[in-house]
Amino acid sequence: MSSFLDRLKKKDVVAANSDDKKQEQMAAQNKPAADGGVPAEQLKVDIYQTPTAILIYSQIAGCSINDFGVTIEGDGDVVVIKGQRARPNGDYFSPAEGSAEAKNHEAKEHLLEECSWGKFYRQIILPTEVDAAKTEAKMHEGILMLRLPLKEAHDKGVRINVVQVQ
Repeated sequence: MSSFLDRLKKKDVVAANSDDKKQEQMAAQNKPAADGGVPAEQLKVDIYQTPTAILIYSQIAGCSINDFGVTIEGDGDVVVIKGQRARPNGDYFSPAEGSAEAKNHEAKEHLLEECSWGKFYRQIILPTEVDAAKTEAKMHEGILMLRLPLKEAHDKGVRINVVQVQ
């Protein structure tokens, strides 16, 4: 079995000891472009490993389950999360008809815009293969939670029964 670093190099991913500029360039190349050529936001994640599974948590507030997708690719060692956050298009604060505020309601001025709207994407290369068929994904209050059970190692060996031949 190859080392994690060897597998990363094979997938053209920058090693952890490379300089920051090179990492930023690779990250930009790996992001798919959103409409208009603007790169997708890189989704932030927390990743933990237990003896039996890899756990991934990500905040994806503003998305319904139909707004994003999770896939396991490669040799069962790459997780891809991609989707889109849409700004609400309804006007939930309509002023009373005929009021002074109603006359100026259409003339909105952006004072501050910090929310991330649009496409997001994250590709995570795992340190080991996972069992895609047993993967669990849950979403609760804007938090995506993935449980990726580790594939049983084949290096432990398989017992072969030997039969006496006469």
